[in-house]
Amino acid sequence: MGGQRKKKGGRVTPKGHSGRLSTAERASLEDMFARLLRSAPRDLSDDIPPLVVEMWASQMWSVWAGSELIGMDAVEVFGGGMIDYAARRATPAALMVLRALSTVAPDPYGSRARLQAERLAAKGIPERSWASVLGTERPTTAWLSFDPIDDDGVSVMVGFDGPGHQTTIGVYVDYNLGGIAKDVFAVPAGIAEVLAELRQNHNDPEDPEYKEISLQEAATRWGVALEMTERTFDPPTTEDLDHLRALVLARLATLPARGHVAEAPTLNDEERDELLAEFLESDEVIGLMGIEDEDNENMTVEQLADQLLIFSLDYTLGTPLRFSPVMVEIFCLDWAPRKIALGGDAFTLLPDVLAAWIRFVGRRRAIPEHSIRASVDATYEFAPEMIELSQDPEAWGPAKTMALALQQRGIDMSDQAALNDFVDEVNRSGGIDVLADSLVESIAPRR
Repeated sequence: MGGQRKKKGGRVTPKGHSGRLSTAERASLEDMFARLLRSAPRDLSDDIPPLVVEMWASQMWSVWAGSELIGMDAVEVFGGGMIDYAARRATPAALMVLRALSTVAPDPYGSRARLQAERLAAKGIPERSWASVLGTERPTTAWLSFDPIDDDGVSVMVGFDGPGHQTTIGVYVDYNLGGIAKDVFAVPAGIAEVLAELRQNHNDPEDPEYKEISLQEAATRWGVALEMTERTFDPPTTEDLDHLRALVLARLATLPARGHVAEAPTLNDEERDELLAEFLESDEVIGLMGIEDEDNENMTVEQLADQLLIFSLDYTLGTPLRFSPVMVEIFCLDWAPRKIALGGDAFTLLPDVLAAWIRFVGRRRAIPEHSIRASVDATYEFAPEMIELSQDPEAWGPAKTMALALQQRGIDMSDQAALNDFVDEVNRSGGIDVLADSLVESIAPRR
């Protein structure tokens, strides 16, 4: 999940400038600012909740913060430019925009917008009724929503209270994607009302559970998840999170300093070996392990089980040894074809090994049979596509391609000189993609 984050706002690349806007670009920018001011009285009417004002400003700011300009600071050009433009216009619409931006823009822009708003207000420019309470809410309580069985992620909800109004903001942290902040909701209602509505729609004993947490823990969970999103290349976040990111960061700044959240216990190397041995001797693998083992299938089962353990413990978060239907989909359609450096015969065996593993860990965790069955069903649903992807070199990662080639050539991984010679040969022959194409036929499953 690593890599440099791709800005979702897109890259703005005016031609022919070197760190400065041309006259035409400046005119276009000011036209955009003028249109925003003209729409503000309609968008920011007097009767809307203060939260809606903040959401409007957050969408604007998040787009600017997600843009890029060659040789220039996009936030200063767009965000700073909007603040300066509104300050010069000194109209009710300009004051609305400045008030709105002052609540979500990070410093120094937030302070800059606030200073200019106060300057215009001192001149007697009329204000909306929401202006006096905007940004006054403070955090009061926090709750966690979680699924104890699948545990694909958690919603971290924080309630805020201010003069005459309450809001609740929830950030969804996706455990299947390395703990990124993936989604967010913001509603002009107190957290007690939100929890009551959520619980009203849940009648099954296996529906999500809720527990109160400290504001410090909520701050930690929000902060870590948002940072993980920022570090992830092209994260699959929702449009709501993209638009409300500035608002969430502004509210995060009002929470207490971060604390420490206890991580789920993991297994050391010795415990992993013991667990694998237990699996290979369990009833779940009866029929997979042969007595004669003429085709070395027993070793393949062990290798595949080791890969399942690596995926579930090292590449996802949450309850150890969980394997939800969503995890199955990610494993089958992304991780396994990209990572597992085994031939096609192993991949035809993998669905049965995965199903056995799910039953094994499900029994150990004592989760309901129908939950186990849902993940097993998902395994066989995605199996054909997984096997097909395993034969597609475009789905392979570079490490898998190199590992397959080294196995085919019989090159000892500990022989550094041989490895260096092989890398040189790959580069001379057209690179990793050409190498991958050359391997397809040799790893195809036997008919």
